[in-house]
Amino acid sequence: MSAHTSLAGSIMADSWPMAHVMAGMSAVPVGHAIDLAFFFPVEDRARHDALIAETRRHLGGCLTAIETALRMSLAGDPAIAAALARWPDGLCWPTICAQPTLLGPALLAHMQMRAGVSLLLRQVGRPDGEPPENPEAESILSSDDPEIGDAIVALALAEGQWQAMGGEDQPMRPDLPAEHFAELVWTAAACLAAVVQRTALEPDNQLLGAFERAGWALLASHDESNGPIAAADQLVRRLGPQADAPDLLGAALGQRRFLLFAALAGRRLRLGTAQVTDILVMGPVMQVATLCRALGGTGADYRHLLLALRPVRPGLSDAVIVAEADQYQLLSDVKAEAVVGALRAPAAFRAKLDHLRRVTG
Repeated sequence: MSAHTSLAGSIMADSWPMAHVMAGMSAVPVGHAIDLAFFFPVEDRARHDALIAETRRHLGGCLTAIETALRMSLAGDPAIAAALARWPDGLCWPTICAQPTLLGPALLAHMQMRAGVSLLLRQVGRPDGEPPENPEAESILSSDDPEIGDAIVALALAEGQWQAMGGEDQPMRPDLPAEHFAELVWTAAACLAAVVQRTALEPDNQLLGAFERAGWALLASHDESNGPIAAADQLVRRLGPQADAPDLLGAALGQRRFLLFAALAGRRLRLGTAQVTDILVMGPVMQVATLCRALGGTGADYRHLLLALRPVRPGLSDAVIVAEADQYQLLSDVKAEAVVGALRAPAAFRAKLDHLRRVTG
């Protein structure tokens, strides 16, 4: 999902010199090029807003961790190790900053969603910073079942990884879905191999074979169940019928447990947790309203949800929230269920159908 696809071309040109964008346009959709212009602006432009800065931190951190793992795996090859030793500092993140079209749209969107969750999780308790006081909700999550207790701890630890502060070149555990992890592995391998190719004496086939083996080894050892979204899913599965408790969804939002909220909502709506999270962070506000209505949320619940999402949606001023709440009253349960039903269809199918609708009017 693009956060900037409605921007005009003149804005794109003003945000990033056209020559820099057009250099990779043969293989990059226009909407993705606009996204890249915002996430990788030229120097001396306006400072990044919080979401852009956090997205770059997740991208850079995961890429740096993968680069470190690749360097360790390649240390057994003397020629490659000697070539990489000339650049002890990270190579991959600076390469991406110079050539951002190496990043695919889906990977960038996923990193933006992760970044949004990080910003939301950094809220402590209620909006005023006071600790939550909901004994009933606490008792719902308290359990004598050690498996549920372990799942609660696992979610907290995984969320802590995303909340930790750091620079763009500071390693972050790449707890990514397999397809996004694979893209970053091969991107990092290509960045390193391009440098080694210019200096190594080995034939290209031997050099590329070494990088390929290192990449496959990383992919074979990757466990995508370590991330916070997977941990939230695991907790909800272990809660079983307890996950359907009437007050738990509101308590999770009130305590700013956004991934638990998304996982609980996904269970009730038969949607994926990542899909619900993506809508909360980057989706149109009308989709957020639709989710809330389909969950049986009142007007007050919807206002509460919009207020909680403000860290990633700075356009939600008090006046906008009042206007959105008025529109929410006009949204029927039937329409909300129809929209959610459509969201249950495979993403690729929906994207193709939406495209045909646009081109055929």
